[in-house]
Amino acid sequence: SQPPLLSSMVLELYTATGDLGLVRRAFPSLLKEHSFWVSELHNVEIMDNHGRLHNLSRYQAMWNKPRPESATIDEELASKLNSTAAKEKLYHQIASAAESGWDFSSRWMSNSTDMTTLVTTFVIPVDLNTFICKMERDIAVFAELIGEKATAELFSQASKARHTAIESLLWNSEMEQWLDYWLPTDGNCQGPYKWESKSQNHNIFASNFVPLWLNAHNSGLGPFLDEAKSVRVMRSLQTSGLVCPAGIATSVSNTGQQWDFPNGWAPLQHLIAEGLLNSGSTEAKEFAEDIATRWVRTNYAAYKSSGAMHEKYDVEACGKSGGGGEYKPQTGFGWSNGVLLAFLEELGWSHDKEIGCPS
Repeated sequence: SQPPLLSSMVLELYTATGDLGLVRRAFPSLLKEHSFWVSELHNVEIMDNHGRLHNLSRYQAMWNKPRPESATIDEELASKLNSTAAKEKLYHQIASAAESGWDFSSRWMSNSTDMTTLVTTFVIPVDLNTFICKMERDIAVFAELIGEKATAELFSQASKARHTAIESLLWNSEMEQWLDYWLPTDGNCQGPYKWESKSQNHNIFASNFVPLWLNAHNSGLGPFLDEAKSVRVMRSLQTSGLVCPAGIATSVSNTGQQWDFPNGWAPLQHLIAEGLLNSGSTEAKEFAEDIATRWVRTNYAAYKSSGAMHEKYDVEACGKSGGGGEYKPQTGFGWSNGVLLAFLEELGWSHDKEIGCPS
């Protein structure tokens, strides 16, 4: 699959057009997608310190062979391993990381310098569960619109339960961030996992701030975070080392992987800025505008110098496209174009505001 954002697309279209026919047509697909993400394969049950059980989801691709589009790369990497079983396990972890969209990142590796240590399926990701929480809210709204009251109530409760799980298991009050949770990789656990604070991944990634995005999409169910907490999260972001001259870096580790420092990716700028803009705080709104300004400027400068929009940007310097990863950097580029337009549409750009890189 891919990160589950289909319900968000349907909601955007419905909000713009009022097309209830679209909602009715899409509804069965949304239920199908939701059942995929809460299936036994993806669902993980974890007991918190108070003995309460929570359910969260993970990436888990149903694949244990080289990726068809990158078979030679995968086979070369797997050649370091001795047994067929170890190779199949690695292929499974590679495919699951590809499913996350973050292919590849130190976020999924137990040793950030060694791709054979990918353990994607043992990570409970902050962003995936944020997207599913939003999907559950969206389905509740759609069900209400088409008169399916019982389904609306079911999904409203599911969203609230996932919200509680995110806050109980992934929130770290010392760091004021949400952290991915790592399951033990020894495979000996029977029944629910027992939550342990040391199993949170304390490394800093932009995904640690993605739950802010739910501020922008409360679907009438009340805000995800109160203003005070949003401001504390914003302060944590400001001191995290992620905020760079040309936008938000993906992590603070320069590993040579493309979903790490110094690359910034359009969707992450947008998710975080949208959350800050809708937090209720004037200070957070100004910070979101600052992030957007840095991003628009670097997009514009790189476009002027290269004649193209890029899939990722090096946020250490204004006007620099990104690198790293296992393929030649791509131009085009759908999400870069979309986020640039969204920022300009939402925030505008006054005539007297400098568009060039700050000197």
